[in-house]
Amino acid sequence: MKILALQKDKLHLTKISLSNGEEVLIDNDVCRDNYLKKGDELSEEKLNDLVFESQYQRAKSRAVWYLDRKDRTAKDLYSKLCIAGFDKKASARVIARLTEVGLIDDRRFAENYAIRLMESNVSVREALQKMLQKGVPYDMAKEVLAETETDENKQIEALINKKYRTRLMADGGKEKVYAALIRKGFSYEAVKDALKNYIEFED
Repeated sequence: MKILALQKDKLHLTKISLSNGEEVLIDNDVCRDNYLKKGDELSEEKLNDLVFESQYQRAKSRAVWYLDRKDRTAKDLYSKLCIAGFDKKASARVIARLTEVGLIDDRRFAENYAIRLMESNVSVREALQKMLQKGVPYDMAKEVLAETETDENKQIEALINKKYRTRLMADGGKEKVYAALIRKGFSYEAVKDALKNYIEFED
């Protein structure tokens, strides 16, 4: 097939009109690097390679843009690229490349995220669920959380002072606060001890 026309279409993209009636959008840099011009003959294989390379370059630029704003896991970033409409194979190649050069590091993300969660007084059980939602592999999340320093009693005490103090002192408040803390994933014994100590201290 022959290239009938090349026209700048959108930012960073060129619309290529082909003799078979097809029109494709190719990244400007890919067009330049392959010296594409009107009248060139393209095989089906060459066209597919150009389209894939264009998708790869655009997906890589978008991925770096995402990472500039916040750290992400490989799974989370791959999903975000696919949702944005990029080719799955091109997106997977981007993830592999960015992981290779260290821009994506699930372990680093997991360790930093675990610390933030513990500092926000999130229970280990709830933290595990949040980490899985971010794309951290299960075994890695469990291992990182086991290695992250935490004190359930201090977390519960901080939450009571911040959110539950007034409720705790109301009629039936102890039972309601107990249930709320259990739903947040804290252990029964830790909640029981923390409430007992807190009420005794207040008294």
